[in-house]
Amino acid sequence: MLTLDLPRGVRVEVRPVTTAVMAAAQAGSARRLGALRAGEADLDPDMARGLTFAFLVKALARHAVTAWEGVGDAAGKPLPLSPEAVERLMDMDEMAAAFWDRATGPVAAVALEGNG
Repeated sequence: MLTLDLPRGVRVEVRPVTTAVMAAAQAGSARRLGALRAGEADLDPDMARGLTFAFLVKALARHAVTAWEGVGDAAGKPLPLSPEAVERLMDMDEMAAAFWDRATGPVAAVALEGNG
């Protein structure tokens, strides 16, 4: 397991982003975007691209995050880890961007070294 430090004092423990974890996230993201497009035929292409990333980072977090600390409700009471709570955390742009960079960074580094 790997621990990632995110903004606002949030720390998440994640399983490694393997091919299987990323493929699961991509499949979930594609399924959600497909369902949205089926109901909204005139979806703006720029919004579709944005939603593609948002759905992908949420799905990756759902599949990878195994524990967290520093996540609380409006009163500061710690929130239990759940798929829905992970998605709400990833709705915050700064969290999603930091999570993506830190969770996928080790994979990108290996690929750049020619070992991927």
